Amino acid sequence: MDATEIARLHHKHCRPEFGTTTPDELEYIQSLIVKHRPKRVIEIGTASGVTTGFIAQFLSENGGTSVTTIDLAETFFAEPTKPVGYLAHQIYSGSDVTIEMATKMTSLDLASLGGPWDMAFIDANHQHPWPTIDTLAVAPFLSGPRIVIHHDLQLYRRFRRFRGIGPRVLFNEMPDSHRHAVKANDWNIFSLDLTMPASTLEHVCAGALSMPWTATPPLGTRTLKNCAAFLGAHYSDEFVSEFEDCAALNKVSLPKRAMLYLRAKLAR
Repeated sequence: MDATEIARLHHKHCRPEFGTTTPDELEYIQSLIVKHRPKRVIEIGTASGVTTGFIAQFLSENGGTSVTTIDLAETFFAEPTKPVGYLAHQIYSGSDVTIEMATKMTSLDLASLGGPWDMAFIDANHQHPWPTIDTLAVAPFLSGPRIVIHHDLQLYRRFRRFRGIGPRVLFNEMPDSHRHAVKANDWNIFSLDLTMPASTLEHVCAGALSMPWTATPPLGTRTLKNCAAFLGAHYSDEFVSEFEDCAALNKVSLPKRAMLYLRAKLAR
């Protein structure tokens, strides 16, 4: 599929409020699939299914076999009468690649879907710390090239009230040697190379998690327990402890945090 056909299909099915990948961002995803030739791709955040369908098409042209996509929602936010992923098979109508969809799921549920996958595309909750958590969640299920693509690097600048800083926080912590951003949609998409020791990934993610969290609503007790349990199964005890410390810090309300700061300052 060339750039003209990508643009034609995108224009046919998308509207600005969909918030999906743009044609030049899709070309970047295509270039990574051409370069690394993954067999199986996992997508976190299905939405309309536009990107899902394009990934399936790119895989079919490069020896791939399946794309698995999950979403917490059951209906598409911009078209509430439509199910999540409804456009995937309108973009990709072939049979060489299987599209597997699951709803009411987050990245913490990937163990129930099998795996491994060779590449991931994350375009779900952009509020910090979710992109970092999603990356930690997919990493144990990646094989082969272990490339993770993230969308909306510039979201925090374009929609400031949305507080979608999660992709930027993670990108900033990743070593230059393992991150790659491109000019597509004004530098709005990037990829991470997770072929690194687990200790390095933990160090990167600990740095990201240490930044103030912006998720609204905040992560609830059950979600935090599920996160800690998942991390405990795949990462070191020291990292789990650091995650729990960050979670506890971000449970402190802003007024109380300000009061603690003032008390500490007055005590000096």
